Amino acid sequence: MSDQTQATALLSGLKVVVLADRLVDFGGEMLARLGADVTLADTGEVTEIRQAAWHGGMRSSPASSIPLAELLAGADVLLDDRRRNPRPEVDALAASHPQLVHVVATAWPEGQPPRPATDLTLMAQSGLMHVIGTAEDPPLRLPGEQAYALTGIQVATAALMGLRARARTGRGQRIPVSALQSVTLANYREAVMYEWTGRIGRRVGNKLVRGASGVRQVWPCADGYVTWSMIDNPGMMRAVVRVMDEEGCAGELAGIVWEDILVADTDQQIIDRWQDIVGAFFARHTRAELGDWSLKLGWGLSPITKLAEVPDSPQMQARGIFVDTPQSKLTRGPLFAVHPEGQSA
Repeated sequence: MSDQTQATALLSGLKVVVLADRLVDFGGEMLARLGADVTLADTGEVTEIRQAAWHGGMRSSPASSIPLAELLAGADVLLDDRRRNPRPEVDALAASHPQLVHVVATAWPEGQPPRPATDLTLMAQSGLMHVIGTAEDPPLRLPGEQAYALTGIQVATAALMGLRARARTGRGQRIPVSALQSVTLANYREAVMYEWTGRIGRRVGNKLVRGASGVRQVWPCADGYVTWSMIDNPGMMRAVVRVMDEEGCAGELAGIVWEDILVADTDQQIIDRWQDIVGAFFARHTRAELGDWSLKLGWGLSPITKLAEVPDSPQMQARGIFVDTPQSKLTRGPLFAVHPEGQSA
């Protein structure tokens, strides 16, 4: 049985009803791809791209034609999107179905005053825009509608956890999911750093700042870009320099005893000089060559896949993640590229 066939059988027989307004759309699509019978009862404002990207696996059944009470008869999960509408009547209706897993997605944590909620405002409030980009430029938003997608992932996860709990207790439950908290969870370390140290992160662009110096994270190579950083890992650094030395381009790096220094405490001018040597080496090789060395020798380097290549990658092909739609040209054409500093355009 293929990975795709196994995935579509996981939730076979489960009935899911979706009241969508962008926060739960992707979650509903994920459950549909896992084999659930997903009915889209409310869509909010529909765009062609949104429908193709996030509603492809759902059956459409507008609430005006079939009452929600009828749709919930025998339903296992209700994904209840409250980005703009409070829907208090749905709480009472859902409570009358004790086995229902009722996932309620709000923009802000329940109980907070209502505020405008869009992908932009959620991205800004979560702190993600605070760390994306360079210090000298305005904040940037990630491409697409990543705040909505990140919330959808948490919505689907909450539904699966609710189903697991129901299997053990025999009862459903109401599970609140906050979009703000969902997006903040994706903010790498900034929220945790602030909670524990009180430090507020700053945009540093293509740098990983530790101690007195900052090291590059994104590097150009012969056919694109890779991500790698010069860090305090002697074994990794020796493995990289060994190959560079074999090619006669290690320069002064060949004489460094990495156990005797701390990169984080090294003067920035010295770090920049070392990185120029590494950068010249990377520029001579392709992503595949560098990636193979990394896997075999433990470099900690990863090739950066171009967006147009993602649907054709072996992993995505094996899992059937991408399907052709009339909008496919939007992701395969020249609309998306990668800047030298690793930002998407």
